Amino acid sequence: MGTDLCHVFVFVEDRAAALAALDSCGLTESFRRAHPGQGTANIAACFDNAYLEVLWPEDPAELVSTPVARTRLSERSRWRETGACPFGIGLRGRLPFPCWDYRPPFLPDGMSMSVALASDDPRQPFLFRSPGDARPDAWPDGMAGNRQLAAGLAEITGLHLDLPVGASPAVRALADKNFLSLTPAVRARMILTITKADGGQRKLSLPDFIWLD
Repeated sequence: MGTDLCHVFVFVEDRAAALAALDSCGLTESFRRAHPGQGTANIAACFDNAYLEVLWPEDPAELVSTPVARTRLSERSRWRETGACPFGIGLRGRLPFPCWDYRPPFLPDGMSMSVALASDDPRQPFLFRSPGDARPDAWPDGMAGNRQLAAGLAEITGLHLDLPVGASPAVRALADKNFLSLTPAVRARMILTITKADGGQRKLSLPDFIWLD
């Protein structure tokens, strides 16, 4: 089993900012949910193979609670003031780096997520294995909705990171597998390459939610 992209997340200030971000780049909301006990909530835009999760802090106390604190989601949610990385990358399949076992309070008992040890550094992206194994276009419950068919967008096929600090061993392991590309930069940025239904492609820059083409 290889390593596939499940989803990426980016932190914004609040729900209004999340809605405005998706609207600004013409993406359709697929679903939204709260994460009780973790202190976050999200709105997601599904593509055929993966999804973009726009995440925001809901409960500062839960974000620093004992089960959650090691994730450094609190610092990540305040990335503009802390200098933390606002991005996460959720993977399916085999992870090419050592992990610790995170048990999010909102998941059913017995379920957990493997999180890269290197993500203990909040300046690095949060790397983890998602609980789900299926692509959004194969979800049986209809949660993916019509994905981004109205915008003529199909799959996330490329992932690029600009990092203002040296890449962690976990990030480099993904780069070595050509899962993503890297560039040193002044500020953290993620660029998604998204294929179009007509065979072309577009590039979406995060956290500013700007199309580069």
